[in-house]
Amino acid sequence: MSKIWVSMMVVVAMGAGMSGTAYAQDTLTIFGSGSGAFETPGVASAGVATATCTLNRATVEIACSARVYNIVGLTAGHLHVGGPGAAGPVVLGIEGLPVGATDDFNLSWTWKESDLRLRAAQGVLKMADVFESCSSGNCYINFHTATNPGGEVRINMCPQSEDNRFANGFYQINVCAPGR
Repeated sequence: MSKIWVSMMVVVAMGAGMSGTAYAQDTLTIFGSGSGAFETPGVASAGVATATCTLNRATVEIACSARVYNIVGLTAGHLHVGGPGAAGPVVLGIEGLPVGATDDFNLSWTWKESDLRLRAAQGVLKMADVFESCSSGNCYINFHTATNPGGEVRINMCPQSEDNRFANGFYQINVCAPGR
């Protein structure tokens, strides 16, 4: 009887542990800086920017902040999936942009899964797909202007960790540091 009881407890404990997804690491910071030179093709612009985002798998959110300098006539800002040197589709739009801004600005925002623009052709069907791309260095933030509607400043986002030779604690891929 005691063997049956122990077996049942093991099964119950295993089921309880599998009821929610648990990760060894729930958050990852990605960072980047950029200019018009990173656009595809590159554009001549004095605009430069930095951005930091924290991917949070537990809350299914991405919290970001950006500092943008020397921008003239801001029209839009987005997160795209696509690695360095490749143009990719918009998956998340930045709300609350100071549209029409000229010169410098700072901005913070948070994306939730409800903000996601699905891109089935690129395999983006849920926020976890964006996490996989971004945590691997396969996404970028783009700020657009009237002068450069295809993009004025591109920030390639890369995972940050103590050891960038090995991707990150999420998926062990890092296109920002190939061959390391």
